[in-house]
Amino acid sequence: MELIFSALIIFSLRLADQSLGTMRSLLVAKNKPIYAALIGLVESAIWIVAISQVVKDIDDPILIGSYAAGFAAGTILGSYIERIVGVGNIVIRVFSPANSPSVAESLREDGYGVTIIDGEGKDGPVKIYLCVIPRRKLKLVLNMIERINPNSFITTDMANPTSLKK
Repeated sequence: MELIFSALIIFSLRLADQSLGTMRSLLVAKNKPIYAALIGLVESAIWIVAISQVVKDIDDPILIGSYAAGFAAGTILGSYIERIVGVGNIVIRVFSPANSPSVAESLREDGYGVTIIDGEGKDGPVKIYLCVIPRRKLKLVLNMIERINPNSFITTDMANPTSLKK
């Protein structure tokens, strides 16, 4: 019974610290070093406790398996958490035939900046709408675009803003 309890503790600790590690890595990539450092502080403390529990009985495959399973589950959980938190911005590109309904007005009414580019597609003139939004608003904005112009083609990319200020 004590072995099962130890295995659950190790799994839980590893789940927590790996989830935090995934978040920390993503925050570093999003240029949020202070938040990443704070998460790293907690993450490393949890890791030390988890690994010390495994090292106490290093020959037990159940504890090693719990440690590894917690790592894997923590990676998945961390990516889900990061998706929900939605740190950073995303660029949305909307491609529509020039004569189809414009999404620009609705996006602008909701406070988003929109750049419109005239282009030429395979079947004739197109409008290309470019908009940078917070990642956590992506679903809301995509639903709005679908309501206005359901036949548009949409692409997204992560936005990595660069400041010219020193």
